[in-house]
Amino acid sequence: MASLVVVNGRVWSQPSATAVAVDGERITAVGADVDVSRATRVIDAGGATIVPAFNDAHVHFLMASRSLGQLDLFGVETTAEVERRIVEYARSQHDGWIVGRGWLYSAFPDGMPTIELLDRLVPDRPAYIESFDAHTGWANSRALEIAGAPAGRVLIEEEAMRQMTRHIPRGGRAEDLDALRAGMRLAAARGVGSVQEAGNGLKQLALWQSLRESGELKVRVRLAFDMTPGTAMDEWARRLDDYDEARGGGDRWISTGILKAFADGVVESRTAALLEPYADSDHRGEPLWEGGELAAAVRIADARGWQVQVHAIGDAAIRQALDAFEGTTPGRRHRVEHIESPDPSDVLRFARLGVVASMQPQHAEPRLTEVWRRNLGTPRAMRGWPWRELHDSGARLAFGTDWPVVPLDPFASLGVASQRLTQAEAVDAWTSGSAYAEHAEHEKGELREGMLADIAVIDLDLEHVKATIVGGAVVYES
Repeated sequence: MASLVVVNGRVWSQPSATAVAVDGERITAVGADVDVSRATRVIDAGGATIVPAFNDAHVHFLMASRSLGQLDLFGVETTAEVERRIVEYARSQHDGWIVGRGWLYSAFPDGMPTIELLDRLVPDRPAYIESFDAHTGWANSRALEIAGAPAGRVLIEEEAMRQMTRHIPRGGRAEDLDALRAGMRLAAARGVGSVQEAGNGLKQLALWQSLRESGELKVRVRLAFDMTPGTAMDEWARRLDDYDEARGGGDRWISTGILKAFADGVVESRTAALLEPYADSDHRGEPLWEGGELAAAVRIADARGWQVQVHAIGDAAIRQALDAFEGTTPGRRHRVEHIESPDPSDVLRFARLGVVASMQPQHAEPRLTEVWRRNLGTPRAMRGWPWRELHDSGARLAFGTDWPVVPLDPFASLGVASQRLTQAEAVDAWTSGSAYAEHAEHEKGELREGMLADIAVIDLDLEHVKATIVGGAVVYES
């Protein structure tokens, strides 16, 4: 007896199949003649496509969920509109900090906002607004004073941003749980059944476990623990001891087993590490790890059975990450995240080394790349985001959003990716590719008997989600 059957659809990558049957948490049948007579519940797909639920391979889910109630400047393309939104938001918040995120570099004439502008818009209380990529903070004088930071144009350095955010009042555990609930509702409405949290995972583990125990999880989550430069290798080994204790045993809802490192910053603020200088500059950006430090840390983690993912945007940082993965354990599936501007000679190394290319196609939207292109110069910009070249070389692609950097919107991602990949290739990167990236391809990412019943019913043409099913439970229905 099936607990759930989805009928009258087009099953992804199976042209003759029209239905999927589920019993409990698992798929029991896929085909055209699935028995619905004894099903507890039937969902009529109405001709829509039945796909594996989307799996966002790179997301900052808690941070993004917290931001849902804050000032949102994403997509605002002019300084005048930025000003209007900040003033309106400040009027609606009667006291306390003004906190938000999402401003685009291209919204400002020089590619950066000024402290004087934010002082004028919010003169009487602290204000702090992060850029869309979360690598540049914009603070007013009152916020800088509270944080004990030097007055300046903007806060760019990562440590300066952390110093600032430590002073911003934040809700406690209950507020974070409410934020995660809101984020899960949004994910379900977007057809997302799994998310891979890119960092700060150890601090979040108890929150997700609480939602698991209360039966509230609507998405599966994989948590990455932090791997930071400047740590002596003996100290790093002791930290891995702590991580091993928290690692757990492969729960199908909450998993770990991966470490997150940053190799550089971003092109827009010229903190990405490049092999050659930025356009009209002699500055190349600085890698965050010195010499062979990253490779040494990776070797220790690799020997302990940990997978490693490295944020690397500039070609020098991408090369440093690939160099660190040379000679590591076959099948570990270490990952490079973002891969915005690799040197052409390094593209083929992904497949050879078995390194997963974790990319976020929405980052390449034209409205987000004006300053990016200007800082790199035309020749390098034209080689950006080479997911076609990586795919054709045999590398495994895993797609995601990097939410809240861009919206949690798989359809927008597919639209951008399909400029270079076929729709099928892009969907596969969002499903089976992302499952492969987290060593879960035997459990999810495909629709076949025995797999976890994580399913989305979507209209690809209208970019509409009709239903989302996770673990055999309907978590969203339009």
